[in-house]
Amino acid sequence: MRMAVSIEELIEMKEAVAAAKKETYDMETSIGVITVKKPTAAMVLESKATEGDGDAYLVLNCIVSPNLKDAKLQEAYGCVEPTDIVRKLFDAGEMTRIAVAILDCAGYNKNIVRKVHDDAKN
Repeated sequence: MRMAVSIEELIEMKEAVAAAKKETYDMETSIGVITVKKPTAAMVLESKATEGDGDAYLVLNCIVSPNLKDAKLQEAYGCVEPTDIVRKLFDAGEMTRIAVAILDCAGYNKNIVRKVHDDAKN
């Protein structure tokens, strides 16, 4: 059985951990490939606080390419609110699946293996 991670190991992993938080992911969607970033914990909380619009908020703020916040794009689609573009480009079900995939990239819904800690020594 593997031992708990040590302080020394965590210090050695510092750069790798920081780099992992900045990773981006490509996703195939109905409009083509989009590139998304991992949401921060604050962004996830904000999306949950956005009543009835959480998925659109998360998708809008995590897609880095194409830039859905582009003024010309928003104007071309007749958007009143910035999140309108998400609903205009994606079906409701696809928007939800993209939001779930974005959360998965950040470790949400990840299965964490857990076992009872045994302090007994041989």
